[in-house]
Amino acid sequence: MVAAVLAGALVVAGVVPSMAQAARTFDDLGTEGHQGEIVYVTDHGGAKVKGSVVMISAISIKLLVNDGSREWAASDVAWITQTRRHAVQGALVGLIFGSASGVFAVVTDPVCQNSPHATWGCGADDALFLAALLGGIGCGAGAAIGAAIKTERFLYVAPSPQPPHVFSVRVAPGVIALRAQLQF
Repeated sequence: MVAAVLAGALVVAGVVPSMAQAARTFDDLGTEGHQGEIVYVTDHGGAKVKGSVVMISAISIKLLVNDGSREWAASDVAWITQTRRHAVQGALVGLIFGSASGVFAVVTDPVCQNSPHATWGCGADDALFLAALLGGIGCGAGAAIGAAIKTERFLYVAPSPQPPHVFSVRVAPGVIALRAQLQF
């Protein structure tokens, strides 16, 4: 149950993959921000290669792979992705949920509410102890769940080619418009 809550919280916290920030040209990608990072280059044939970025120019990308360095022309690259795990984010979410549940357990304990003279388990020091204990457990569980979640972020996506044939029909009251386009 706790694992399901933590996994849901991680998804809500924004660890889902996104293509919204993907560069459309190698110039937009830039080499300074990605030099030394581990990326995956996929060519138009579907071959995927993992390597460390050595250089990105306006016309090519060069990676250091297991068997040496390899270079791809920008026209040969379909997309460049980066894989990430989320152990730190999971640990933080788990720590917050665990600590909050520890304080909540002491505050809502019926023994403390019904007996104003109860001393064991009802004080601030007990709430702090339980928050630290459950926070630590939550932190460990969240880190494990976050490490298991692997997302892929698109750094570069090649522009899709224009379709060779376009045909469209538009209809409005009293007007019919046809458009045809052929490319060779």
